[in-house]
Amino acid sequence: MRSAPARRQGSPAAAALRVAGLALSVAAWVLALLVVADAVLPAGARTHLLGLNGAVTRLVPGALSGLFVFQTPLGGAFRGDFAALAIVLLVLDWILSRASASLRRG
Repeated sequence: MRSAPARRQGSPAAAALRVAGLALSVAAWVLALLVVADAVLPAGARTHLLGLNGAVTRLVPGALSGLFVFQTPLGGAFRGDFAALAIVLLVLDWILSRASASLRRG
């Protein structure tokens, strides 16, 4: 019989799902912060984000890239493609969290 802490830990698959979910959650929140920074920072400060924006743009799927990008009154741009990707990552995190919880209970 497994001890109480071992039962709570679950299988290695459950742990892997938790770690993957955490990584997706962190990536989603970084994207959300990038969306806000792109929308509200002044032009000078936004230039420091060009490399990061370029790297993220290369990771965005082609069908989503450039979708819902609007200029803001502050001179920045609301990156709807980044925001949509952040939402997708948060949904995937939730799915992995539920799968991990079901493996731990089972």
